[in-house]
Amino acid sequence: METKLPIFVYGTLLAGWENYENYVQPYKHEAIPAEVKGELFHLPMGYPGILDGDGMVKGVILRFEPQDYETVLAELDELETYYGPHDPRNEYERIEVWAKLADGQEDQRVYAYRYVDAKYVRAEGTPVHDGDWAHFMRGKQPE
Repeated sequence: METKLPIFVYGTLLAGWENYENYVQPYKHEAIPAEVKGELFHLPMGYPGILDGDGMVKGVILRFEPQDYETVLAELDELETYYGPHDPRNEYERIEVWAKLADGQEDQRVYAYRYVDAKYVRAEGTPVHDGDWAHFMRGKQPE
């Protein structure tokens, strides 16, 4: 049986963004501000992707009720086009990483979705240097 790790999100699954309403909000959950190591990019399709790197990516850790966990994980895997470990159809790979909690609590092991095609991301994506996609997107919107 797979470990039921909390899930780190950093883009459209954050509160206030389009996928939160359909994939997160319907389920009882706790959202804890955190960061994971990596490089963050805004992709031409309008959503972000993380690659391996030395920067820090800001987001939240989502903890779901045990009775909802498998359903939520399956829905997120579908949203992120994740079919299983190393499947060639994957757009994102669900990986285990360490998250640094913003409140200074002990680091926690979490799932995060990393973009698979690093060459595409580096060629076509826009680096988000501060690691905060929501902040980046608010800066793109007209006042």
